[in-house]
Amino acid sequence: MPSVALISLAMLVFGFGLRMEFSVVAFGAFRPLLVLTQAAVAQIEPRLLERSQVLGLSAWQRSVKTALPAIVPRLFAALRLGVAVALVVAVTVEIAANPNGMGYAMMIAQQSLDPALTLAWLGWIGVLGYAINAAALALQRSVARRTGVPA
Repeated sequence: MPSVALISLAMLVFGFGLRMEFSVVAFGAFRPLLVLTQAAVAQIEPRLLERSQVLGLSAWQRSVKTALPAIVPRLFAALRLGVAVALVVAVTVEIAANPNGMGYAMMIAQQSLDPALTLAWLGWIGVLGYAINAAALALQRSVARRTGVPA
């Protein structure tokens, strides 16, 4: 089910406001994170897990010292995708239900037949998305330097 389809249900449950918007955005961002994290864990090299068992590591140690470093690059790809989906869903929810959001402001500018303002809001949303992606990449590089895992 697309997360945007849950806007109506979230309005019934939470009413208008930030709780409703947050719930729909969280649902929309959680699914890609979950699916990609599961895929990353499933694609861990079996020899890495075998070696950690041979070394006698506990399940917690295998998770922290073997599995987590192996999935870090894919985990950050999932994070960046989840953040992108969250931004799209947030703007969509704001168009439908939040009169204080960027999506609503862009829709009002479009309905007022003001293409310059509409494009300005669209550009601002694009800049915001670019900045969030750049921050996620910087975080990924920082974690990669600390753990020694290739970015």
